[in-house]
Amino acid sequence: MALQMSMVLFRESPTLSASAIQAALAEHWPDLPAPTETKEEDGTISFGLGDVDVVLGVMPAPVPWSDLEGPCATSVLWPEAAAEVQAHRVHVIVTVSGELDPIELSTALTQATAAVMASSELAIGVFWTNAALLAPKALFNDFAAEVLPLGPPIHIWVDFRVGRIDESHSAGFTTGMAALGLMELEARHAPEKPSELHERFTSIAEYLLTQGPVIGDGDTIGTSEDEKIQVVYSPSEFGIEGEVMRFVYADEEV
Repeated sequence: MALQMSMVLFRESPTLSASAIQAALAEHWPDLPAPTETKEEDGTISFGLGDVDVVLGVMPAPVPWSDLEGPCATSVLWPEAAAEVQAHRVHVIVTVSGELDPIELSTALTQATAAVMASSELAIGVFWTNAALLAPKALFNDFAAEVLPLGPPIHIWVDFRVGRIDESHSAGFTTGMAALGLMELEARHAPEKPSELHERFTSIAEYLLTQGPVIGDGDTIGTSEDEKIQVVYSPSEFGIEGEVMRFVYADEEV
């Protein structure tokens, strides 16, 4: 059975209500099945949601700063994360499990996480552990309500870490693709601006999430006939576990 989890950050200890969380689920996603086997005990709420089991556990302590310091420093979605995240005192672990594919399970986790935050004014944001990514409450819930019904909300599922390495080249990698059943993307010497590499990562990630793992080892990608970037399955240059899809440009050795 597959399992995914997120961590919702709270300013102080919340009083979670299964009925309020389930009402938020029904309001934003009325086609979801009715919850079953709801249990509330000792800071834990659990219920079934179709083929998914949802478990919420209140942890009376903050998420360790050692887990959050790096994501705070690189957060694009939450520029004030370093200051605001350190103010949280409690977190709730949101867990979903079931015999589902990774994208279906991530969808369920997104819905459950958003419903938990919608049910409490004390929630400030979420640590999306699949991508080591932080997102503030309002932004995450907007993506969950408005983007999720149309397709994968890639910006709250995948982190794109890109930076300049010299005047004419950038490098970067993704985190979060592996949790969606795909390979992470990586470039170590891209002859383009960081913003352009970020856009390339985003478009390829969106394509893979909708089409599946259709880009093979040795295939070429590009936005024009003249632009041929080779995709190479290789160990990561950035310490990511497992093989990654590395983008090799014309002026770079494989």
